[in-house]
Amino acid sequence: MPPTFGWIKCNTDGGYDDITKDNGAGYVMRDFSSKASFCAFIIFDVESAEEAEARAIWVVLKKAVELKLTHIIVESDAQELVSQFSAGRFDGTPRTNAINKDIQLFASSLIDCIFSFRPRTSNYVAHELAKWEKNNKSSMYRSVPHVWLRHFVEEDH
Repeated sequence: MPPTFGWIKCNTDGGYDDITKDNGAGYVMRDFSSKASFCAFIIFDVESAEEAEARAIWVVLKKAVELKLTHIIVESDAQELVSQFSAGRFDGTPRTNAINKDIQLFASSLIDCIFSFRPRTSNYVAHELAKWEKNNKSSMYRSVPHVWLRHFVEEDH
C-alpha cells in the first residue's frame, strides 16, 4: 500500500554473502502516489547480513534527513532490527552500535519515523537493488529508477 499524503515510504534491503563477503544495500522511496522519488544501491564495508540490513536503513534515513523529509515509513525484511528500532532498543555488535546510534539520531530528527517489517515478497524492489549491488559492486543514487528496474518499481508498492 502506498503511504498516506505527506508521508514517504522507504523500502530497504541489505544483502551479504558469508562466503565471498560480497554485500549490497538498496532502497526505494515512494510518495502517496506510489511514484518512486529516489532509489539507490550501495556497497559498504560490512561483516554480516545484519550489518548490511542496518546499513540499508541507515543510508535511507541519512538521505531522508538530507532531503529534509519529515514523515517516513521505513520498511525492511530484517524483522529483528525493525523490532529493535520500533521499540527504541538498539542492541548490536560493536560494529553495529555506531550505525544504530546514527539511525536513532536520524529518526529522532524527523517529525515522525515508523519502522515496519515487510516480508521479502513485499519488499521486492529493495531486494533486487541490494542483490544487484552485491553482484556489481558499484554504488549509485538515482532520482529515477534504472530502465531495467522501472517495471518492478511501478508494479511494487
